[in-house]
Amino acid sequence: MTDGTGAAAARGDAHGTTGSGDTPEERFASLMRQPRRAALISGALVPVAVAVNLFLLDDTSGALIGVAVVASVVCVLAVWNVVNFSPTAVARLEDASTRVGGRFTLWKEGTGGHTGVPFAYGAEHQRFGVLDHVVHGLPVEIGHLASQVSARHTAPTGRRHAYVVVRLPQRLPHMIVSFGHLTRVLGVRVVPDQWHRSQRVDVGAGRRFRLFVGDGGEQLARSFFSPDVVRCFQRVGRHYDIEIEGRDLYLFGARSVAAGTERRWNAQRELIEDLAATVAASGVWEILRRRRAGRGGGRAALRADVGRAVALVFGAAAVIVAVLSLVVLKAAGLLD
Repeated sequence: MTDGTGAAAARGDAHGTTGSGDTPEERFASLMRQPRRAALISGALVPVAVAVNLFLLDDTSGALIGVAVVASVVCVLAVWNVVNFSPTAVARLEDASTRVGGRFTLWKEGTGGHTGVPFAYGAEHQRFGVLDHVVHGLPVEIGHLASQVSARHTAPTGRRHAYVVVRLPQRLPHMIVSFGHLTRVLGVRVVPDQWHRSQRVDVGAGRRFRLFVGDGGEQLARSFFSPDVVRCFQRVGRHYDIEIEGRDLYLFGARSVAAGTERRWNAQRELIEDLAATVAASGVWEILRRRRAGRGGGRAALRADVGRAVALVFGAAAVIVAVLSLVVLKAAGLLD
């Protein structure tokens, strides 16, 4: 992260060539084409599959029904990425760089050393539309992350995450405040929290404020989550999941910070400014300074409750498979 040296220098960093020989502009254009291509192909498959079933076949084909269902899901997800991670949103961040004295970069390869959950998992990480600037004395990076589930299995639309990184004055324990944004698809929660329930900490913020803290960091977490910080995080939680890892505070969402109307974009900027101001004013930094330059922040990582997550995911998958099987059998007339 940098403190920003002006948009002109930033645009200079965005030019040149990448390790593959492509320019950042070409890599960015490729990222924008992927969901559009997926939306067009899958969108065309749906009416074709339906038309073949209705007009060309004597009996309804269960396989074609499956193709239409899968193509519909891919199309909706692709359109979501097209709308919420658009060149317009990226252009807004570039325009903002001149106003805030920040630094804009069109495309960056890799995670940039970030370790939040979307950065730590998956493959082929690329950041695009990245704005670095300083808010209330804290370096802030706003950007977009593109990645794949794994190097072997690539999704047609790819994965997209909006992110914000705030550089903290001192280290804090590993903490995650989950509001369910990273576990939802199109607003529907599809997987549970993966963190072990024994690491959940109550700071008096209610059941929806699901705070998980690495072992040994509970006392410091309670010192950090003052009533002002809790209220601020609750406002932020309407749009983002929150993670703290070392000296980085991450926000992760399903829509670009700059997506939507101009009114939403201004509201998101105010939200980030309020977050930076609230965090900078926290009394926990004085506690950490007394603990010899923040060494008391703790390094214990959160533990994933793999067994529970796997059981719930496979249970949900079994229900979906059963429902789709019934639909196909009914369409084939085998249940009449």
